Amino acid sequence: MTPQKMSSLPPVEPLQCDGDPMSLGLRWEKWRRALEIYLLASEIKNPVIKRATLLHMGGTALQEVYYNIPGAHIEGADVTDSTDVYKVAIDKLNEYFLPKQSKVYERHIFRLLKQETDERFEKFLVRLRQQSKKCKFANGEDDNIIDQVVEKCNSMELKKKILTLGDDVTLDKVIAEANAIESVQRQLSDYGNGSAPRPIANINKIDTKREFDQNKGCSRCGSEKHNGDSPTCPAKDKKCSKCGYIGHFMAKCRTRASKRRSTHANGGKMPIKKIKHDNSAKKPENSNDDQKKASSNVNYIFYFDGDGKIRCGIGGVDNVELLIDSGSNHNILTDKTWAYLKSCNVQATKQNAKPDKTFMAYGSSVPLTVLGSFQAVIKIGAEQKNSTFYVIQGGTRDLLGKETATDLKVLKLGLDINAEI
Repeated sequence: MTPQKMSSLPPVEPLQCDGDPMSLGLRWEKWRRALEIYLLASEIKNPVIKRATLLHMGGTALQEVYYNIPGAHIEGADVTDSTDVYKVAIDKLNEYFLPKQSKVYERHIFRLLKQETDERFEKFLVRLRQQSKKCKFANGEDDNIIDQVVEKCNSMELKKKILTLGDDVTLDKVIAEANAIESVQRQLSDYGNGSAPRPIANINKIDTKREFDQNKGCSRCGSEKHNGDSPTCPAKDKKCSKCGYIGHFMAKCRTRASKRRSTHANGGKMPIKKIKHDNSAKKPENSNDDQKKASSNVNYIFYFDGDGKIRCGIGGVDNVELLIDSGSNHNILTDKTWAYLKSCNVQATKQNAKPDKTFMAYGSSVPLTVLGSFQAVIKIGAEQKNSTFYVIQGGTRDLLGKETATDLKVLKLGLDINAEI
């Protein structure tokens, strides 16, 4: 047997044999397909060399599995001219990674698949195709996929289109209709925002210009859905807890330090200290000092749809998706994410059930419910930092604050972004 000349093509990544055992079979199928493409492109046809390439590309984890499967490795006297050692190896590995499943159970899993909120149709379709291959449908996969789309897709308009097509419906027509509907919805959304979508490269850009551009958002609250002259701006009647003036939030305050009011937040009047003759009387809980302190402790969360998403590790738990929020100084997690982290045995320290923090969403006067806080190491790529996270009840987004994002080098601030106006 003459060895084939190896191609200069990039190698196939090693197979990850650890992790979720439920997805191991799917990972093996994808990896095996990539290997077959590599062997074909490299013109490797000798079964012995193909088997060696399989074991080399698979890495030590795959080799450990392979050499412990009885009958997988054939060599020496057991090899005949008709023996395809590569096919034997593949068949044995298929038996290991793809144990036989009941088609009844696989069809049950197929019927449970539904399109998730904000999930693109094409991703939903990929999940349906992958599961349908395991179901061994007698009447074809396409008809069952169409039935599942009608049952579990999010678009009522798509359901109407499919029912209108009747018996002439095909999966290709369903895909074309779904793509058209999603395209129109995105265009209508752009019309609703009143402006063209922002370029992806500028999503997280911090504007260092001091002059306010009305076409780029509201100078009072920060929203990009209206400008500072809008009568519906939530900040037009709010008092800034930084300068004392009415008409903007603290995060959008541009009042010079010399012009800030030295009054308290009680209608602009200085607090009047009452003389108490009874020295044993306790100080009222709702004093002006307490109100001022509470006001200064309010942290506004300026989350804008479209900020950059990033996956990171928190306390040893990988693949947690956070949204970079350049308008917030704190890291915010929802109660659902906190429950998930606890189920994964997150490494958390300094847990506090009653942190001294008050959070409000911009435009709201009702404080968010803070369930607690904790510290954990957050890791993004090669960067890591021990940060504090606050858990919000009923939250909808997990936010990565400006300070932590900057330290982890995923958010870059301008040189004069903190200059005093």
